[in-house]
Amino acid sequence: MERFQNIINSDYVLITAARNEEKHIENTIKTIIAQTVLPVKWVIVSDGSTDRTDEIVLQYSAQHSFIHLVRKAATINGPVDFSSKVHAIKMGYEKLRDIDYSFIGILDGDVTFDPCYYGNIINKFSKNTKLGIAGGIILDQYDDHCIRRSPANLNYVSGCIQLFRRKCYEDIGGLSPIKEGGEDTIAAITAQMKGWNVETFEEFKVFHHKHSEAARGALNEIFREGRMFYALGSHPLFEIIKSIKKTIEKPYFLYAFVRMIGYLSPYCKRQKRPVSDEFIGFLRKEQFAQLKAVFREKGGTK
Repeated sequence: MERFQNIINSDYVLITAARNEEKHIENTIKTIIAQTVLPVKWVIVSDGSTDRTDEIVLQYSAQHSFIHLVRKAATINGPVDFSSKVHAIKMGYEKLRDIDYSFIGILDGDVTFDPCYYGNIINKFSKNTKLGIAGGIILDQYDDHCIRRSPANLNYVSGCIQLFRRKCYEDIGGLSPIKEGGEDTIAAITAQMKGWNVETFEEFKVFHHKHSEAARGALNEIFREGRMFYALGSHPLFEIIKSIKKTIEKPYFLYAFVRMIGYLSPYCKRQKRPVSDEFIGFLRKEQFAQLKAVFREKGGTK
């Protein structure tokens, strides 16, 4: 098996925010231990876990010196919502201050992938000095099948597997804690605003073993998604088109309706968004570029 001996600056660190992941965390740990390029340090922050997550991590940290467990009380930084994960990641980041590394990865505690994964991704960084965030394509793993999670475009990397060039991570100020979620989208957009490339590489597969819809309920997830994209400043027209696309998914119009309600409820209240006007302007410019590309492809024009 290839050991990536020619990769320059392949030193990377990982941070995982894990809450009650006893069902999957061991397989994720085994996946990292099997990597052909091991991380310099992996900080796993147990975010108020009440199951065996801590016990499992401690078992492996006793055998592998690069694995470190940090416990975070669920009540720290306020109520448990999507911002809680980011606060846990920030806690893990503080443990890396005295570590020398070139890349920093955010890794969920319920994913698995090929042993060459990080070596391959870092090799992509070595070929493109402007690449700031990279990752593989996500496959949501069910009991008897898996479904490819198609991003709107490849200039985005899922938050469960983002790998940052350290300079890029520092340029964007790390992740932003937003209660509705979307910290991965904010990171990708902000990185591009600052001149970095962001790319998902379809040849590298990442299996996600606890998809969000099953964990939180499909309708709740669709509603939250609508609220999240309002918070991020997504244009209403773009949201209408995305909701229309939901009409082809079972239970058909219900998903589209719930998603638009999620978006419109804060929109009608003119709820303050947690992102800057500059960010919103850049995001909407990208959205209209995507729409133009789709219509150009549908129309068969060049």
